[in-house]
Amino acid sequence: MSPAKGLAKESMASDSKICSDTGCVTADAVCDLFKQVVRPEAQLNPRFCVLRDRAEFEPARGLVSALHRTEIRDKRPDYFEYFRRKDFDSALFELFLVALFKAAGHGVDLKHDAPALLLTKGNATAAVDAFTVGTPVIGVEPQVTSPRSVASEPQLHGLGGILFQRLHRRAWRVPHADGHPFVLALQDFDHGQAHGAPSALLHFLFGSGPSQELGELFPDGFFGHQEAEHVSGVLFCNDATIAKFNRLGQEEHAASAARMLRHGACLAENGDTSTAAGYAYEVGQRGAQREQWNEGTVLIHNPFALHPLPPDWLGASAEVRCKDGQTTECLAHGFHPFSSTTELLRQDAPAWWVEERKRLLEQEQAAHPSA
Repeated sequence: MSPAKGLAKESMASDSKICSDTGCVTADAVCDLFKQVVRPEAQLNPRFCVLRDRAEFEPARGLVSALHRTEIRDKRPDYFEYFRRKDFDSALFELFLVALFKAAGHGVDLKHDAPALLLTKGNATAAVDAFTVGTPVIGVEPQVTSPRSVASEPQLHGLGGILFQRLHRRAWRVPHADGHPFVLALQDFDHGQAHGAPSALLHFLFGSGPSQELGELFPDGFFGHQEAEHVSGVLFCNDATIAKFNRLGQEEHAASAARMLRHGACLAENGDTSTAAGYAYEVGQRGAQREQWNEGTVLIHNPFALHPLPPDWLGASAEVRCKDGQTTECLAHGFHPFSSTTELLRQDAPAWWVEERKRLLEQEQAAHPSA
């Protein structure tokens, strides 16, 4: 049997108690998102069941449970239902954003609705309205076919329609958001193979035109639309996935029913954004160099914003701005993956086999970094 196959399903603990007030299950009076639930299985989100049941996702369960316990549980009593049913993907994205913003040094207020996240850092405050787009993949991310994905017309129209729906909600008018920068944060499942904002999204936000004057360069873009000046920027993400939580959980706890190899294309060491280099490593085996929450996130600033965001404030890995009619991308320091694929291996995979597989991946990525 191949070391990458044959993972047994994890047996679930059954010595849990039921919370009478929330309906959640507890162990030692601590609510756990993944303990046995009283709701019929048919009513649970299938991706929640995958995360709960598959042994190889033990690191993700541990990290999700820890973040929920420390950051969400006491502030969002309804998060259990939100996470387990049809809103699983939105709930996971919200947990991802909380971790991302905490890592960037923000205070995160979760007491509000629409927009649900209110950030404070230094003298600045911003409201974040989060939502997901596209169809998620159950399990880990698929194989990568290109380092930069470009949306097809149907996908672009779908994303554009959702952005306009959020715009027309006018969530910046609510008291806790009024007068502050307002950010639309989207998790895009249609571009889960590659990191970085797809060019079709940038074209949609900024539009196009022959003039070099800023006011005429983007006459049809989302940012140039009526009332869009209330949107300070769009935070693009496609990495709020089970695979992301699994890798970070593996690095945090270093114990799992599986081993993981991560590989793909990344920014070359010389910083040339047009040049890709290959990478391959075993998750949890890079010493002090750990994966960051913000890898692959891009903040796209609105050049017409009434309340602009301070530079490098939000915590994204990259920021896109428009200056003198040209878009420029600024990257934070560190590791910048363009694509990411996670291979799950058995915990008892022979060391020689893992090293040989890693060597072959490194060799393949070095020869074809963009493939």
